[in-house]
Amino acid sequence: MAQMPQLITDENRKGVLPSQMVDTRSLSMANTTIADVYGKPSIGINAALSGLFNQPSFVQFNSNHNWDTNFMQHDLTLPTLSNGPHHITARFGLLHRGVDNLPFTKSSTLPEPDVTMYRAELAYAFAISNYFSIGTLQSLSYTSNSEEAQYWNYFADVGLVYAPDGSVSYGLVYRGLGHETTYEIIETGQTTLGSRLAQQSLEIGATLRYPADNETYLSISFANEKRFGEGGLWYKGGIEIIPASLISLRGGAMVNFSQSLFIPRVGLGIHSGVFRLDYMISPKNLVGEQFHQIGLTIQL
Repeated sequence: MAQMPQLITDENRKGVLPSQMVDTRSLSMANTTIADVYGKPSIGINAALSGLFNQPSFVQFNSNHNWDTNFMQHDLTLPTLSNGPHHITARFGLLHRGVDNLPFTKSSTLPEPDVTMYRAELAYAFAISNYFSIGTLQSLSYTSNSEEAQYWNYFADVGLVYAPDGSVSYGLVYRGLGHETTYEIIETGQTTLGSRLAQQSLEIGATLRYPADNETYLSISFANEKRFGEGGLWYKGGIEIIPASLISLRGGAMVNFSQSLFIPRVGLGIHSGVFRLDYMISPKNLVGEQFHQIGLTIQL
């Protein structure tokens, strides 16, 4: 499911607020990492991944700015708590109107909704074996505006991941259990809030790492997503090349032939000891798809 607001009217005055946020590395690889148990994807990609993480104790922060809508999003993921096969991860998020005239950015091209959203999310993963995990993400959001309108919503995903010995792992995610928060900018310029059933989607994917046993310097991920209510399938591909221990180069693309859409993503990562700094950009000249994001992961 797309992470950026999906505009739903001709005049761009109505929309759906993002139901969740994805980590910077996954975004730069076109959201293909639903089976990647080594790259530390966020729980928003696939909640089942935390059941098989080889290093689950990390803190992750991401910050996103959409130039079209001037939305800014931030999230903080806490370390996974594990007890045998049970794994629990908490994440907190904030969405708000961005700051105008930031360096290296442009002015928003769409009406700017006056909203603030807070999210609290909890992911639970159960590792059935050393190779197979199932999980669910539960998300509760609270949205308000300057007119004191308030709205609560609940959203959930379910997923699984299979990572046998070797270089290939497989994942599946079903998204859209619950409701999404909607907004509308009325003639007076005020923003009203509402709700609708979340768009549901089913996604399957795989990740290939090479070499599998030693220090990996190549990771390729693929995913196919069916968003119910939309025409066609989304075909996704992402790649990460690690030419040196300190840097990762990433890229990816999402394609929908039925809608004649091609959306590229690029990014990089800088590694220094227990720290990993990530940056990505979506350069596509398409409404809602011009944004960039920065992320920091700290291994504990």
